Amino acid sequence: MRKATNITSIVMILGYLAFLAIGWKTFPNEVPTHFSAIGVADSYGDKTSLFIEPAVMNGLFLLLAIVEHFPKIWNIPIEVIEDNEEEVLKTCYIMFGILKISIVLICAFSGFMCIYEDFPSWPMIMMIVIILFTIAISVFRIYKCKLD
Repeated sequence: MRKATNITSIVMILGYLAFLAIGWKTFPNEVPTHFSAIGVADSYGDKTSLFIEPAVMNGLFLLLAIVEHFPKIWNIPIEVIEDNEEEVLKTCYIMFGILKISIVLICAFSGFMCIYEDFPSWPMIMMIVIILFTIAISVFRIYKCKLD
């Protein structure tokens, strides 16, 4: 699972970078750099600001990928014992995988919204909901391990 989510995330990051490289000359020189809560652009900047999204997606992906390799530093809300260790770690790995992919998608959608002002904002809202839902379900499953 970890290998699959890492590969998927890396392919999406490389795909977004390829999209920027291929389309660079066609992008407007001035792009939105900030959006209001309803998805309307309210600040503009140079198109080089489009490199913020890949920098953020790479940074967050690497941070999660590194932290994922050190389970001893995770702040798990229950005591991990031999009886529940496998299920707790499995739940955490699934959570990490979904978070990595979701964060990469949020950054990519953010970039698309900057390039195409009429790009819908609902995919970003959906990804944020998925992240919050993933965390909530993961915490619930971990607490369930304590009760079993």
